[in-house]
Amino acid sequence: MRLTGVQKAALCRWHERINSMEGRRERASLRRSGELQEAWLAEGFRSLLLTPAFKEYCGDRHQAWRFNALAVVAAVLAHVRHHDERRPFTAQLGRMAPGESKPRFSELRFMRLQRASSSDDLLRQLRRAVRMLEGTANITDLADGVFCWFKEEDARLRHCVLSQQPGEFIHVRWAMDYYQAGSEDDAQQNSADDSAETNNQ
Repeated sequence: MRLTGVQKAALCRWHERINSMEGRRERASLRRSGELQEAWLAEGFRSLLLTPAFKEYCGDRHQAWRFNALAVVAAVLAHVRHHDERRPFTAQLGRMAPGESKPRFSELRFMRLQRASSSDDLLRQLRRAVRMLEGTANITDLADGVFCWFKEEDARLRHCVLSQQPGEFIHVRWAMDYYQAGSEDDAQQNSADDSAETNNQ
């Protein structure tokens, strides 16, 4: 499940607006939403839902998971200040904090995110992740992941089989991005250490 280019552009415009003075009330309504049902009623969610890019797509009663996915996306993105699309969202979580040898988002916290068992739990775990990133995240990749999570959860509850390659399932994608980010940082650090050692000889 991937959002279209039109939907991603609409999401970015909405996110930019709720982070402006004009949209601060909408952002505040979402930041107060601790659970999915509260997000449904938030003014900020309605403003995103009613955009042409999402109104019909998320209004299909036969695909209610889309409505719930968008509500979680809105509630989480209300805590993101800056959109950074240079790396996937969970790769950002797996990056080492400056001067540290551990990821910004610990492996234990990442496993809790992977084990999220409900919409409310997913919302809580993603909000915690955004806080650990200090409000800077890849919002379009995060949104893609949330929609994938809800689609796969809906298929599981309906006992449907999704025609996807193993690496396309969201838990696999998230894990690959998270752990590969840490490996890249390790490789860069080792390279820097080798260079420093060579220069000191």
